[in-house]
Amino acid sequence: MYAIIDLETTGGKYKEEDVTEIAIYRYDGKKVIDSFVSLVKPEKKIHPFVQKLTGISDEIVKNAPYFYQIAKNILEITNDTILVAHNAEFDYRMIKQEFKRLGYDYNKITICTIEYSKTIFPEIKSYKLDNLAMNLNIEIFNRHRADGDASATLEIFKLLLKKDIDKKILNQVIKSKS
Repeated sequence: MYAIIDLETTGGKYKEEDVTEIAIYRYDGKKVIDSFVSLVKPEKKIHPFVQKLTGISDEIVKNAPYFYQIAKNILEITNDTILVAHNAEFDYRMIKQEFKRLGYDYNKITICTIEYSKTIFPEIKSYKLDNLAMNLNIEIFNRHRADGDASATLEIFKLLLKKDIDKKILNQVIKSKS
């Protein structure tokens, strides 16, 4: 079972960012069996560059739930899953950081679709989400928003699983809990 995830954040200093939006698709390897998408009210202001990039402003998130208010939903949808993300190191760090602030140690096995793509499609010149999606004929319907990026990541992951018939490469790109 997999949890395909994407987060948007406030930007700012490393390890001081807050999540502003989250999208998660629970995927059993054949179909999506659950999903969760939410804006998140951060504890700090959203950096102007990030507001311009994502379209998520302080005004847009002012009535959104705080992370602690949706933490249970996140735990439930990611329970017994491997976390999959495009640049998983970032998304995993951010979600772990948010849970750590709540006093909870969130540990998951992860798969990065960038690393996985590099082994399946070594001829592609750039593995940025836009470029990879374009090369694989996958449409991103709402770029730099959690739901749009998570949907594209899910489609990329499906294609990777299909190409990796014996799943040997998948087992090589799985990162243990940390």
